Amino acid sequence: MSKSPCSESSVHSGLSQKPLSAVDWMATGRVALAFGLKPEELHSASRGYAKAARARQVSMYILHVSMGMTLSQAGAVFGRDRTTAAHACKVVEDLREDPKFDAVLSEIEGQLSASIASARMHSSLSSGGQSDAYPA
Repeated sequence: MSKSPCSESSVHSGLSQKPLSAVDWMATGRVALAFGLKPEELHSASRGYAKAARARQVSMYILHVSMGMTLSQAGAVFGRDRTTAAHACKVVEDLREDPKFDAVLSEIEGQLSASIASARMHSSLSSGGQSDAYPA
């Protein structure tokens, strides 16, 4: 049996209290747009209503799978822990079996990848080719 991209890592760290990065906001904002929400609704301390909770799960999934964050990092963006992020990833993986949902998620992932690639290119040009501002 192959390991899913959201398999829980063995590293456990506390929740981050640092400000969100541009990548965090970009991913969260794009998901919020797809769900017809404000990005702030995904960052609520409470679970919120079902639509916001689902969008938050999708954001954690994208941050982990597409953006390469650990489960702890993806959860911390929303003030949640790694087990919550792992659960979110499992839920979203199951939802991807629906072709319509999978198509929307694939589009979001593609747009974010293109945006990050563009930012890396522009950063590299402006810094003379020496950029590590957007880690892989």
